[in-house]
Formats: sequence, structure tokens, C-alpha cells
Amino acid sequence: MFDANVIQVKFANWTLCTRSCSLISDLLTQELTPLSYKILCYFILNPNRIISRDEFVSSVWANHYVDDNAINKAISDLRRLLKATEEAPNLIKTHYKKGYSFISEVEFIRELQSLSQEATQEQVISSASSEIELISTQEASVKQNIEGSSSLERLKNKLKKHKVIKPNLVVSVLSISILLIGLVYWWQQQPQTLHLQSKKLSISDSSVYAFLSLSPANDKLALSKLDTKSGVDEIFLIDLFTHKNTKIISEDFDSYHIGWASNSNSIYYQVINNEQEFCEVWRADFLVNNEVSHKEKILDCKSQYILSLAADEESNRVIYTKFGYRNVPSLAALVARDLSTGEEFQVTSPNLDSFGDRYVTLSPDNEKIAFVRVQTGLRQIFIANLDGSMQKMLHETTDVIRRVAWNRDSSGLAWYVPTSKKLMSFDLISEEIISKSVNTDSYVSSMLPGFNALYGATRTSDDDIYLYDTKEKALNELVESRASEFMPITVKEGFYFFQEGDPAQLYSYFGEKISKDDISIDLSTLSTGEYNKNNDLLALSFDKELRLFDLRNKDLKDSFSLQHQIVNLSWFNDENLLLVLKAKQGEQHIWLFNVKTEELQKIIHKNAKGVATNADGKIFYQDFYNNFYLFDPQEGLEKKMLSLSDYPYVIWELHEGYLYYSTGRNLLKYSIDTNEETYLLADFDINEKIITDFSILKLSDGYKFILQIHSFKSNDVVLFELL
Repeated sequence: MFDANVIQVKFANWTLCTRSCSLISDLLTQELTPLSYKILCYFILNPNRIISRDEFVSSVWANHYVDDNAINKAISDLRRLLKATEEAPNLIKTHYKKGYSFISEVEFIRELQSLSQEATQEQVISSASSEIELISTQEASVKQNIEGSSSLERLKNKLKKHKVIKPNLVVSVLSISILLIGLVYWWQQQPQTLHLQSKKLSISDSSVYAFLSLSPANDKLALSKLDTKSGVDEIFLIDLFTHKNTKIISEDFDSYHIGWASNSNSIYYQVINNEQEFCEVWRADFLVNNEVSHKEKILDCKSQYILSLAADEESNRVIYTKFGYRNVPSLAALVARDLSTGEEFQVTSPNLDSFGDRYVTLSPDNEKIAFVRVQTGLRQIFIANLDGSMQKMLHETTDVIRRVAWNRDSSGLAWYVPTSKKLMSFDLISEEIISKSVNTDSYVSSMLPGFNALYGATRTSDDDIYLYDTKEKALNELVESRASEFMPITVKEGFYFFQEGDPAQLYSYFGEKISKDDISIDLSTLSTGEYNKNNDLLALSFDKELRLFDLRNKDLKDSFSLQHQIVNLSWFNDENLLLVLKAKQGEQHIWLFNVKTEELQKIIHKNAKGVATNADGKIFYQDFYNNFYLFDPQEGLEKKMLSLSDYPYVIWELHEGYLYYSTGRNLLKYSIDTNEETYLLADFDINEKIITDFSILKLSDGYKFILQIHSFKSNDVVLFELL
């Protein structure tokens, strides 16, 4: 439909890629269906004029019979893709009984004809690196603007620019200055550290409490509670005035509260059992005494994950996290569902490189939703209208954010960061972020900011290191502490692991003895790491930073700041690392990084999650769908080896011609040569424990596996009071 040299078309804040038939904005990339692509192309070629339905039928549908409903649906689908923003409120306009028009200026980007055919691979890589550097520069500029002068300093700078000021303006400016000075002084007097004392709200019965959620009226607290006898999660309500605990939902399978009705007298909850692939969402209404009066199923959900939901009572619809978006089990998009008709439409369109949009919550004025987009090593907080239009990213951070809460007048959001023990708030009017440290008398894993109080739960889980002997079939715990241990990395005759803290501390295990090492890592969250036995270097990454530690001398050998986020890494040889890097539009490709020359070379263009090197120099990698490929860099050929796309969660390691992997409840061995699969640890389910990471240790008496196991522990629900 366009000239063959047109590779992109830009309009409003969108870019249409003609080669991939995909639509790109600042926030997302989405593929178009053939029909949506044709309609959009026809609009672009005919901007700012009315196109009748008959013209669409003859030009787009090629004179095939099409009824009005099909045209209405096609235009409606395209409108949902082109969500309204502040820059482009509505691109497609309806003209009653006349047709439609596309209101936007368009710009065609053509491929350069004079491009030299002798462009070397190094030039291409250099160009890519320059693009990455430009992005980094823009990000730095934005950060400087955010972290600039105070309101008072900005006001002074503005006054300096005006030499003549009217008297009444002088009075106004002086009044504002005095007010600002007073506000600054008041803020400086406020405690930057909140010293909190916890008051227990839950019953002491050695249970595990999780998934706390405040009612819109802030008078009830819903939560899940593990029945220690049956092993099933049930739903309780805590009355925040009387502190009475009431069980309201008890099912045969686990049940979790996922959302509130706006009147605070109804909840939405999920009943789930992964083994039987059972998942349903129900609504429960309860009386003044918190007893359930009515229950009703509203939808079937095909998910192994716990959902989140916001109820739009006026329209009788809900907005919920629907997993399996774009056929990726772990990828969630927000979807609106009409409870009367069962019809659904997509509210958000996350990229494949992320885990999608989660923790949706409705504002008290019922006009906005807030949600968190979860990416590898990043969290992004968004707000949007209920139909998904006017999406805006408010904040991006490497901190782990599990949910956000609205304030009473819908003018701000707040969330708690357990790793740094900080309570964060974002003002939607001033767009300022306020951070306060939290000091409590107990370790808090979650905290909910209410309108007038803070609520939370003490620590519910822990990660410990275990040693598993396949011969003896024995699982032995090596370390148990209140802090979590993570990322086991095997070396010669032993292994290392980290313990959470600020900074994180490195521990070693040699000769059946655990020792605290001299190396500490001042990174809040490590994303990935691998040891090279030939040069004794440990490579670690976090976000865009790569560090090499010399384990012989116990010091930092080198560090590198890249322009892309490092998703995963593996040693290719003694001088080169394989890096999975996230590109500008969310793609994740595999690059070769030379630690001596710092040269980057892209070698695999497919979207990848993990990478490893085989003994013969071939590259083994995992894509977004948990498919595994073997790539020969010499021949440039690849072969699909294994598909684990049915599992949303897969951790793996390549070792001596075998792929070892776990889905959380097991440990398996897969032969790359014969495709044979062997269970090493089956049906692992001891007191709600889950395998979250592992490493392989080869000793003289055979193989042992170092497992990082996540376990749940009893805890309390608490009210926090200022000391």
C-alpha cells in the first residue's frame, strides 16, 4: 500500500513499521492484525478527509460483502489500539451517516538509497551503540530535570528574567514566596524517618497471612490465611474498628481476595488449583456483621497466577489481569469485562519482554486505574482511564513494587519498598516523589498506606540454601537465618551464594564448611551471575552495570556501564561474555561482549530470556515462550531442541551436554544428544517449598545440586503506630 522504500510512518505519538506491521509508541509495541493494518494504511494515505463506508468496502475489503457490524467492529478495534493520549486525544473521528476521518499529520520515513553496500559489521554495531548512548543521554537529561532546583529556587530564577514587574504582581509573588518558604521550613521539620510500633491485628495461630487489601472505605482488611491443617488458603476479613477476624470464604481449593466493590460490601475472589488446572473468579456480598449473604461466579480464568481486579460498578464491568497474553503464560494484560454480556476488550498492551501489567487498583473517584508493569529488573507505575486511554507512566524503578494505593481524594499514589524499607508517595498534581524511611520493631514484608493509618504483614517467607544428593536422595538445609540467601554459583570444589543486606554479602561453601567471604556487593538486587573456572572471574550484573570479581585476590577486577539493561549473561570464553540485552523497543537480543576491548557484537536477533555456552562453543538459549534452541555461531545455523511453553516458570542450567531444569516443584535432566528426559527430584512439595534457583556441583564422588528454596513461614497482620 506504500512505496517499497517506506519503512516507517510517523503520526501523532505513534510509529507504524511497514516491514513488521507493528505499531510503536513511547510505551509499547504491538503487532497489528492484517485487517487493522490495512485500515490504518488506508487512513494514513487519506488523512483529514471523510472516508465513506462504501469506500472502505471497495478499497479495504475489495468489494466483498461486509455488513455494518463488521465495519463497526474493525474501526472499534483500531481505535482501541490507537488509545487516546494527551498529545493525540482521538485520531479517528466519526461523521454521522457520512463515514470516518483520520485527524493527524503523517510523515513517511524512507530507506536511504545511497547507503553504501560496503558497510562493515563494526559500523553497524557502532551505530547501535551510538543509539544506545543517545537513549542514555536522554534519560540522564530527564533525571536532571526531575532532580533540579527546589520550587523556591525555580521561582527566584524566573523572577530574575523579568526586569519590570507590576506592583500587584510583586505582592502576589512575595506572598507566594513567603508561603513556599513556610512550606519548605515545615517540611524540613517533619521526620524523614517514620519510627513505627506494630500492633497485632491477627489471631496468634501460627498461620501464614498474605495478599492484604484495604476496602475502598478503609474500614476492612481482606487477606488470605493458610489453614495449617488442610493446607488450603482461605479468605478472612479484619474489621479495623473492632479488630474482629471473620472467615468469609472457605473452598476446597485455595481462594484469594483480588478486588473490592466500590461500596466496600462486596469482594471479588479467585479460586485456584494448578494441579487440576482449575481457576474461577467469584463475587461475594456480605452483611454488616461481615457474614456472606450471596456468592456468584463471574468468569472462568485459565491461569496459574493470582489475579488482581478493579470493579467499575457504574458500568457493571471489571478490569482484571488476564494472563497468557500473546500466548505467553506469564504475560498479563489488563482486560475489561462486561459482567452482563461477558464481552471483553483489552485495556493495555504490554511488550513480550515484560511480565505484563499487574496489581490494578481503582481510584476512589472511580475515574482512573493504577497498575504496575513488571519487567526484568524494573517496575513501572502507570495510570490510565478505565478504557485504557490516556496511559501515563509516572515512575520507573528497580525496586520491587507489589501494589500501589490511592489517597483519599485520588490525587496521589503510595507504595512500600521492603528491600530498602521506604514508604514512597507520588503527587499527581506536582508530579513530585516523596520518600521516607521506615523503622519498625519487626521485619515487614508488605505495608499498605490507608487514609489515616498504615497496615502490613510481617515476613511471610524466606529463601535458604539446600544441598541435594541424587545418590542418597537426601535434601539437607545448609543455612537458615532470618535473612534470605540467594543465587548459588558453583566454582571449583565448592560454591558461593549471597545473603540479602545493604550491601549484599558473599558466602562460600568449601569442605562442608560455610564461611563469610570478604566480598560485599553494594547492589540492591543482583539479576544474574556466572563463574569462569579458567580465569577465576565471577561476572555479576544489575540493570546496566557489569562487574568482574577476582575470586583469587578477593577484589573487584573491572566494571562496565552499558547502555542497555542486562537481562542474563554467560561466559562464552575467557575474554568474551554472552549478554542478553534489552533494546529500545523491548526486544531482547544476544550480544558478544569482549571484557578487554569492551566491543559489543550482536549475534542472535531473536527475543531471548536466557543464554549459556556448550562445551563445543555452541550457544544454547531460551526465548520468551520457554522454547530452547541450539545455535552454531560458526555455521550460523540453529535448531529447536525443547519446548517448555506449557510452563510459565522455568529455571535451567546447561552442564556437560545436558539441560537441567526445574519448574519449581521438580528437577529434571534432558539430554541434548538423545532428547531423553530423566527426573532427578519429582513432586517436590515439602511444607509449601518452591525451588527458585539452583546450581550444579561436580565432586569426586558424583554430582550434587545446590538449591535455593523459597519457603513460607507463620507471620502476623499488624497496625503501625507512630512512636
